[in-house]
Amino acid sequence: MIMQMFKMIWNRKKQNALMIVGLVVSFFSLFLVFTTLFYMLGNYFKPLGFEYDNVWYLNPGWPDAEKSEIFETFQQVEFALESYPEIEAQAFSNCLIFIPSAMNMNTFMNNGKEVNVHEGIVGDHFHDVLGVELISGRWFGESDNVAAKPPIIINKQVRETFFPDEDPIGKLLIHEDGKEFRIVGLVDEFRSSGDFTGSKLMTFRRGSTSAGFEWLEKTDGMFSRILFRVKPGSSRELEQKILAHVNDVAKDWAVKIGRFDEARESANRQTMVIPIILGIVCGFLIINVALGLFGVIWYNTKRRISEIGLRRALGSTVKLIHVQIVGEAIVLATFGIIVGLFFAIQFPILGVMGFIGANNYLLAALSSVVVIYLLTIICALYPANQAANVEPAIALHED
Repeated sequence: MIMQMFKMIWNRKKQNALMIVGLVVSFFSLFLVFTTLFYMLGNYFKPLGFEYDNVWYLNPGWPDAEKSEIFETFQQVEFALESYPEIEAQAFSNCLIFIPSAMNMNTFMNNGKEVNVHEGIVGDHFHDVLGVELISGRWFGESDNVAAKPPIIINKQVRETFFPDEDPIGKLLIHEDGKEFRIVGLVDEFRSSGDFTGSKLMTFRRGSTSAGFEWLEKTDGMFSRILFRVKPGSSRELEQKILAHVNDVAKDWAVKIGRFDEARESANRQTMVIPIILGIVCGFLIINVALGLFGVIWYNTKRRISEIGLRRALGSTVKLIHVQIVGEAIVLATFGIIVGLFFAIQFPILGVMGFIGANNYLLAALSSVVVIYLLTIICALYPANQAANVEPAIALHED
């Protein structure tokens, strides 16, 4: 019976071509939506690699000026923040934390490998402010002022790329400009863009006032921040007091203040924009395909009412009529799914967006298959029920 259904649909491929194309497009759209959904859900349950509660930040917004002038003002801002007992630790950062639309990429090389990584310049107390834990090695300190080679800290993704079977501490990474950096510390995950974003290759370079102001050459006032951890329960009044104080110290700077918990929510909303738009478009497409599928099944069923009546007269049961109508619809959907799967499997085979992972692609494909079949069955149930309830005498009389 199943083979007969396949032969029947295949013989009507010209009449069903438009419907099959619609099913293919719907399947592929669902595949993209589910792939994005599973990828983002998987990321949500990963650790960020840092803490954001009770962490505030200042966007200094310094103007174009001599770096020595910026450095002097920067030191004064640090002294101003140190005067507040509510502030437990502070550090410079240009890691673009919770700014998903921005990137700071550089190329590092080692043992013939050349890889683009995300790079951040951070202060000596960055790990204290954000609670970043070291897997091995140490954080930056004043001992690095006299280091023969500038220090760098990497995360586990960089280690897996350059030193998969080695301890990276003490090894060298060569910057794209030829400068050599010595690895002094290793951290775990550091997903700075938000909860729904994936793991990234991350390096940290030192940016401390005790090391002079050379590091300021590689920063700007727009994306740089001064991070500070405050005691739990610190009020909005303290926030405004700090902002006013810093504005008095850095009169030419366009200083803004914010909180990382609020920045996190904003970053998550930004990250969700494209998936939501994709989901809405996919939803409209599926509704249109469902309406078209229902119409095709209904039309074909009404056109074959005399055939169904004859089958009922020859002894076919209501259940068999149901199976026939729904089965033909499922076979029609299967043709669309087969074509859609052909295009979907190209993603893991060709390594398209390889960071997503084959498991996410597999789950997305299976989920898309289930949804398409459920949609098809739902669209076929009413026409099948109407056909099964046809009285043989009435159907044959009308014919």
